[in-house]
Amino acid sequence: MAAAEMFEITIIGKGGHAAMPHLTIDPIVTASSLILNLQSIISRTISPLDSGVISVTAMNAGDAFNVIPAHAVIKGTIRALTEEMLLSLRQKVDDMAHNTATVHQCNVTISYSPDYYLPSINDPTLFPWSKSVGELVSHEGIVRDVEATMGGEDFAFLANEIPSTFFLLGQGSGGEHNMENYAVPRTDYGLHHPSFALDEEVLPIGVELHVNLALRGLKKLLMGEDGDDESIAEEL
Repeated sequence: MAAAEMFEITIIGKGGHAAMPHLTIDPIVTASSLILNLQSIISRTISPLDSGVISVTAMNAGDAFNVIPAHAVIKGTIRALTEEMLLSLRQKVDDMAHNTATVHQCNVTISYSPDYYLPSINDPTLFPWSKSVGELVSHEGIVRDVEATMGGEDFAFLANEIPSTFFLLGQGSGGEHNMENYAVPRTDYGLHHPSFALDEEVLPIGVELHVNLALRGLKKLLMGEDGDDESIAEEL
């Protein structure tokens, strides 16, 4: 999973009456320009073979139909598959914000999260063993490798210190059939979708996975170098 950063950009202009925009410095126009300019960072400043995301997710300014506000606030997130790319993109966002504000005669301040998320990377030694345990728990008897995702995960802080493996249980067995036959909400909406609902049928799988990883991990430690991954996976 990706490294992730959050940003909040405050653009400070000069408020006034909407009927006399020439007497103001409009932060909304500046914010609008900045939002568009930020989209050019990914498409025009990094290699097409690299990966990155800059998403503006909120813009707040003013509360009246006839007043140009004095400031506007933009919020969003930066994602990358490496820490180095994340820091590079963050600097580009910083530069773009200051340069755009200067063009529009505004001032700008930028704040970031106290600790940006590191990328979540499976330990190459632990991963094959963890996958074999996951296959025992899986109803299909397999664990699928998934493509890298730009989702961020605070588990990365732990994985950066201790060899770790990250599993995605998945869900989505719901749908129209669920609603018609069981009067429960659909569970095939993606994370953060306004209609997202947890598929509680996956919870026992998660419990079983954690229990097997813990018990089989302890057995592996007890057996030491004599322990064979295949025999550990067969029985406790």
